[in-house]
Amino acid sequence: MLKLLLIDDEEGIRKLLSISLRDDGYDVITAENGERGIELFKKEEPSIVLTDIKMPGMNGIEVLKKIKQINPDTEIIIITGYGDLEKAVKSIQLDASDFIEKPINKHTLSMALRRAEAKLKTRQKLKRYTLNLETAVKEKTEALEKSHKEIKAICNVTYNLGDKKYLADAFDFIIERIKDIFLFEEVMPFVFNREKDGFVNVDGYRCPSVEDKEELVSFINSICTPMDIGELNPFGCRWLKNYANYKSLSVVPIGKKDIAGGVILLASDVNVFSKDDSRFFHLMLSQVAGDIRRIALNEERLKGLDEKVKTFSGFGGIIGKDHKMRQIYNLILDIAPTNATVLIQGESGSGKELIAKAVHSYSRRKEGRFVIVNCSAYPHTLLESELFGHEKGAFTGATHKKIGRFELANKGTLFLDEIGEIPLISQVKLLRFLQFQKFERLGGTKTIDVDARVITATNKDLSKEVEKGNFREDLYYRLNVIPVNVPPLRVRRSDISLLVEYFLQKLNSRGDKKVKGISSNAMNLLINYSWPGNVRELENIIEHSFILTKDEYINEQNFPPNIFSIADKEDTISSFQENERKFLTGVLEEYQWNKSQVAKKLNISRSTLYAKLKKYNLNHVDE
Repeated sequence: MLKLLLIDDEEGIRKLLSISLRDDGYDVITAENGERGIELFKKEEPSIVLTDIKMPGMNGIEVLKKIKQINPDTEIIIITGYGDLEKAVKSIQLDASDFIEKPINKHTLSMALRRAEAKLKTRQKLKRYTLNLETAVKEKTEALEKSHKEIKAICNVTYNLGDKKYLADAFDFIIERIKDIFLFEEVMPFVFNREKDGFVNVDGYRCPSVEDKEELVSFINSICTPMDIGELNPFGCRWLKNYANYKSLSVVPIGKKDIAGGVILLASDVNVFSKDDSRFFHLMLSQVAGDIRRIALNEERLKGLDEKVKTFSGFGGIIGKDHKMRQIYNLILDIAPTNATVLIQGESGSGKELIAKAVHSYSRRKEGRFVIVNCSAYPHTLLESELFGHEKGAFTGATHKKIGRFELANKGTLFLDEIGEIPLISQVKLLRFLQFQKFERLGGTKTIDVDARVITATNKDLSKEVEKGNFREDLYYRLNVIPVNVPPLRVRRSDISLLVEYFLQKLNSRGDKKVKGISSNAMNLLINYSWPGNVRELENIIEHSFILTKDEYINEQNFPPNIFSIADKEDTISSFQENERKFLTGVLEEYQWNKSQVAKKLNISRSTLYAKLKKYNLNHVDE
């Protein structure tokens, strides 16, 4: 029922028209003048207004203007008297729906009202159409904007993901690009390992439980398109119980079925993932599936290298897989449980202190202290006090009692580095301790019993020092119960590439910058260098080059000048072919003659590798 406002100053006309209009089905409201009519219009909001044009106070034209200001969609019919035709025309110009003349003809009024109703219906249809059109345009615009974001995200991820070294960095980068496209609370990447029978752990992300691994592997291998939680339920997946607290779950494969690299689980408490969202994410992952697979395999290789490094550096951080180093590892395991004195001989920087620490770590004294004394760091007059301690007043400046290093090492191990520098007077007291495990502090008379194992090290040939009279023969034999000779780096060159990778990994872990590796020419130069400073010098050179390089790989230009200027005193300058042969031999030994891995390491084809092996007549002993 349409609401109609009737405004007329003549009461008789209002009553007659009200009765007639109500009979015709209108909800009629009446007003005796323009001012009252405006008040009722604001309150009742009628769809049609029927107003006389000539009234005291506010006339019909003014009522028309006012109502059109309040609601332009209202249909207004003007009632005019004889001679008001000019005002009636003006009312039409002011957007009146129609006008009728007095005396009012019922048929004429009915036709005017039908026309007004038709205009109302047309306007309502037009408004609905306009609203629907605006809604459609808005939805299409939002869809286009979202598509633009999706295309931009795919291009960004496709272009930049290859630079990422770790899976965590890769998925952090992907998530940063999609978080404005659709909502999610958690992302869980399940990335296949090399054998595709398990998953690579991604730092910072939830991993599948061990009991779910087999079922998950089988499930992932059976899907090739995204699936939501409604599609997953019929599979009866037990692993879904771990994500039951989420309202929505979508499983998106990484790549297509033939190159499946795993899946990514998207979970949300509030948002329900649309098919379009899942398809977009699947498309993105398909574009970068190769990169994700490469990063996963590389990370798995790096973790394998970590394990390898742990295997070869399990003795206090010693790095090396050369057979000479393996002999030392076996020797350490044999002598560590005993209390025998150990004499470690080797050049400076070859790792004597690390071997001493390894002996202590594998001994029954590992819970005790490992006390280090560098015998060359103290003046001869102070060394005895440092080793055995002194009583108050023992000498000028001894203002208080001092506990010596032997006492500090009680129930532990005392490591005397550079033992060849100890003066003869101190050698006598050291010999007495090794024989009886007793000594007196400097300036003291009380004999002190100490249970400490003694390990010594030197870069001198003590047997020659004995011949020269610089070292006591009886002390030499007492120290040399178990001799350990550490090979210099130049005689175990196959360890250089492993040491380089270890030092780079340690430097990369600082987080200041990332260097992927070292060029083949630079590695060749390192392998053929004489290494007078041994492992310590190699570490310093790698750190020097790491700091100076601006590229992802260290080149020979980053090396310090001395590595080029110092000639190898033992070897003549090798030809390019000899250098290449040595380099190939080192890499082959590093990878246990696995030719596929060696070819991948050198970034050459297997056929090229076989050609070089034939050229240099390189054959494994088992072949």
